[in-house]
Amino acid sequence: MESIIDIRDQFEFTEEDQENLKKLGELLLPLSDQMAEEFYDFLMQFPKTAVYFKTKESVKRRKETFQFWYKDLFTSQFDNRYLLRLQKTGKVHVKIGLDSYHVNASMSFLREQLRRQVAAQIKDGVCTEDMLITLHKALDINLSIMTSSYQEEKLKKYFVYHKAEKWLVQLAERLLHGLNLFLAIGLLVLALGVLTLLGQDIYQAIVGNLEHGVIRSLGSLLLLWMMIELLNTEIQHLRGGKLPVRIFVELALVAFIRKIFVASFEYKDPIPFVLLLGGLLVLGIIYFMVARIESQRADRE
Repeated sequence: MESIIDIRDQFEFTEEDQENLKKLGELLLPLSDQMAEEFYDFLMQFPKTAVYFKTKESVKRRKETFQFWYKDLFTSQFDNRYLLRLQKTGKVHVKIGLDSYHVNASMSFLREQLRRQVAAQIKDGVCTEDMLITLHKALDINLSIMTSSYQEEKLKKYFVYHKAEKWLVQLAERLLHGLNLFLAIGLLVLALGVLTLLGQDIYQAIVGNLEHGVIRSLGSLLLLWMMIELLNTEIQHLRGGKLPVRIFVELALVAFIRKIFVASFEYKDPIPFVLLLGGLLVLGIIYFMVARIESQRADRE
C-alpha cells in the first residue's frame, strides 16, 4: 500500500482541501444521526447487507461505527494514522465477507446524500463547487484505501495458492524422477535376468539338443537386445529426452518373435502357430504406423 502522502498527491488533496473539510464538518456533523439512520436504512434494503444487522445491538454498534468514521472524515488530518484506521476498516469488511461492490454502492449512496446537503446549505455557487470537489476527493480517498484491502487479500490468496502449487509440482517432479530411477534399476535387473537366461540356453545347446538350444538362444538374444534398447531409452529420458512410443511396440514384437521361435518346435498343432503369426502381423502394422507418425513429428520439429 502506498503512503498517505502519495495518495494525497495522486488525488491532488491539498491543505486547502483539508481546511474545506473542516468547514464542511461545521455544516454536516450536526446531521450525523440523520446520516447514520439513512445510511443503514439503505443497507437494510438489500438481503446481502441486511444480514449484518440481525439484532438491535448489532444495528446500534454499526451506527456507532459509522458515526465515528463520519466524524473522522471531517475532523481528522489525512495522515498516516488516518490511513491505518481506514485500512483497518477495509480489513474488517474483508474479514466479515462483505463484497467490495457493497462498499462502492454504499459510498455512492452516501456521496449523493452529502452532495444534496451541501447544495442545500451553501447558496454561493462557487463556494458550493469548491466544497463538493473537496468532498469528492475525501470520499474517493476513503473508498480507495478501504477497497485496497480486497486487492491485498486476493494477492495474498494468489501467493498462497501459487506457493502450494509450486510445492506440489516440485514434489511430483521429485517423485517422478525417483520412479524413473526405480524403473531404470528394474530394467537393469531384468537385463541381468535375460543374460542369465541366454547363458542357460547356450548351455542347453551345448549339452542337449543343439537345434532347440540355438533357437532358444536367438530368442534370448533378441530379448537382451530389447532390454539394452529399453535401458538406453530410459537413460535418455532421465536426461530430459522424449520417450518414444514405438519402443513398447518393439518390445512386444521381440516377445512375439521369441515365442514363434519356441513354438516352431513346441507346438504340433498349427493353429497356435498361425495365431502367433497373425499377432505378429498386427504388431508389425502398428509399429509401422507409430514409427511413421513419430518420424513426421520429428520432421516438423
